[in-house]
Amino acid sequence: MIGRPTGGPGAAPGRRRTGPGLRRNGRLIAQREYLDRVRTRTFVAATGVLVVVAIGLALAPIGLRYLDRGTVIRVGIVAAEDGVAERALALLDSYLNTPPEGTDPTRWERPFLLSRAPDEGTGRAAVADGRLNVLLVIRRASDGGLAFTLHTPDTAASPLSQRLGFGAVGVGILDWQSRLPADPGVGQFHPPSFDVVSSSSATEAGRPIDPQELASRSVLATVLIVLIFVTLTIYGMWVATSVAAEKSTRVMELLISAARPRELLVGKVIGVGGAGLTQYVAIVVPAALVVVFQDRIASVVLGPSPLAGEAPLEGLTLPILGAFLLFFVLGFVLYALLYAAAGSLVSRQEDVQQLALPLSLISMASYIAAVIGIGSIGSTLVVILSFVPFSSPFVMLARIMLGRVEPWEIALSVAILAGSSLLILRIAARIYATGVVLYGQRPSVLAFLRAARTAIG
Repeated sequence: MIGRPTGGPGAAPGRRRTGPGLRRNGRLIAQREYLDRVRTRTFVAATGVLVVVAIGLALAPIGLRYLDRGTVIRVGIVAAEDGVAERALALLDSYLNTPPEGTDPTRWERPFLLSRAPDEGTGRAAVADGRLNVLLVIRRASDGGLAFTLHTPDTAASPLSQRLGFGAVGVGILDWQSRLPADPGVGQFHPPSFDVVSSSSATEAGRPIDPQELASRSVLATVLIVLIFVTLTIYGMWVATSVAAEKSTRVMELLISAARPRELLVGKVIGVGGAGLTQYVAIVVPAALVVVFQDRIASVVLGPSPLAGEAPLEGLTLPILGAFLLFFVLGFVLYALLYAAAGSLVSRQEDVQQLALPLSLISMASYIAAVIGIGSIGSTLVVILSFVPFSSPFVMLARIMLGRVEPWEIALSVAILAGSSLLILRIAARIYATGVVLYGQRPSVLAFLRAARTAIG
């Protein structure tokens, strides 16, 4: 049972409350709101559908690999000496096209096609227009050994670059052995140099980013931004319609006589937010497990990958999930307080949408700015928006996903967002305390703005 407010009958309805009353009444109201949400069939059905969708998205890269499994990786080789070119072609073909253990050789499709390019210029042009995936240029170094240069759209950290680097060592050993009988001056073997020239223009911490990794991060950033936008809008409307429903059924009159408006406001936001977090966990945990075991699932479904260590999905890590949770919670608190204040100014549930529209437009504009900003994540406007409270849950998350943010920037953005939420709490509590006892007024954006101006004043 909700405890009665202290302070006497003449106490101001919106006055700040301290002591156990706020904690007790707020907890009871939050518990009621939480149970009312999670016990509904709509909540359970929507959560089940979203879980299926999230698992489907997590499995999507495996589907793409299934469609792409017949793709042949074309490797061009340039070498001035015919003997070096022949040894490189033979050894690399044997190394790259060896069937994995347990695979039927008669049914194994060779994933790599190696060929000799006429010269470096022609080969690099073939890489640029997609006729070759990579070009391996072999030269004779000043010490008599071999020097390798790999031209690739990927980076030195990509699985293909690493495998070709390992294969280059084998080619260097064969070349060293071939020169031993004819050249007594050949000294001890030294591993050949292997340089990677990446055509990727994206960089992080001074190093190029693998285009596949960058694309994966961009897709994941978009998905998480969409998820925050949808959840903030849905859960914010839950808060607003709950307040309006209590006013239209006169339940608010009983609640306001047993608890202060601040207690009702805080309890409602916490209860609906808890329901949202429950849905978030139910959706994210199974999807995260699928991502963690994605390689194993792909191996069972598709068989071994021709590129050992190939990761079908990059960018989804525990720190990213933690950042998503943090900005989801802070963003929800900020928007939910405003939605609750807007809901307190209407007397019918049908009128909620009219007052909630400006808040939806603000969140939509922030969402669009974040999605568009993914393509120019380092621009001044994107950096500024990552610190603006209403847009930071979207834009800062995008910056974190693409690795273009310093730790102090995250801390500053979180501090500004949390401080703004505390300020909005004071304003929303005053609007809520006045709005819940008013009936019959016409809902309008101007009425909401007047109430906000009065609360600030």
